[in-house]
Amino acid sequence: MVFTPSSRGARFGAILFCLGHLAVCHGRADTIAFFYALDSDFQALKREAQPVGQPLKVGTRSIAALQISAHRVYAVKMGSGAVETATSVQALLARVRCDAAFSVGPVGGLSDKLKAGSWSRVAEVVCYQKGSWTKTGFQLSPSSVVSLRSNALDTVSLPEPFRALGTIKVASGEVFIASDSYRTQLRESTGADAVDMNLFGLVTVCADYRLPLVCWRVVSDRADDNASENFRRFVAGYDGAGGKAVAQIIKTLPVNPNSPMAYPNLQKALSK
Repeated sequence: MVFTPSSRGARFGAILFCLGHLAVCHGRADTIAFFYALDSDFQALKREAQPVGQPLKVGTRSIAALQISAHRVYAVKMGSGAVETATSVQALLARVRCDAAFSVGPVGGLSDKLKAGSWSRVAEVVCYQKGSWTKTGFQLSPSSVVSLRSNALDTVSLPEPFRALGTIKVASGEVFIASDSYRTQLRESTGADAVDMNLFGLVTVCADYRLPLVCWRVVSDRADDNASENFRRFVAGYDGAGGKAVAQIIKTLPVNPNSPMAYPNLQKALSK
């Protein structure tokens, strides 16, 4: 997978579920999960938000609580690798019921069509290490591929850099890919456009919670022999454009009228 040595990781869509005493409603969200790989994305989103109390502590995970418009946002860093990511996602979702989730982060490009700095929305994830070795070679498990399906919200105007994006298939695993030969092999064996170290853990846990998830990824390097150096250079110059765009999207989401967040005075009373 190609995320950072610490973590690297068309229409916007989401099915938003309001459970319990809330009615099911499309296009409305109250509580949103934000899963990020790079600190720059979190800082950019945080600048558009108001902090709400102290971060939640779950094991070694720190989960920031923020307010953007009428929406409560919980943000947690995914970590290095799909297993670490799954642990982070589980830490948040076991504590907080969320209505929708967004994620941003970097990927290494496997397809020559993907250029450094370009963004795409993730449509499919394949866990390239999930399968079995046979006498004919490694065989991917049928359950290694997960599709991200969501209802298009035509009323939502996407900000840059997410406007009019294409979709990609991402190979996801525990390894930082920095090899010309393995890059070619991974492309041929999975048909993926890019590679990362977070997505399979993320989509697996979100699916378990039936949480609508939309992921955007930016190409940080080519997953080739120069990937480590190019990745570090990308991170050093990255301005958190993905986090800022997610904050803008959250601001445009309508408020669920059945939620206490639609009524500031009631929300203050409940928080006491």
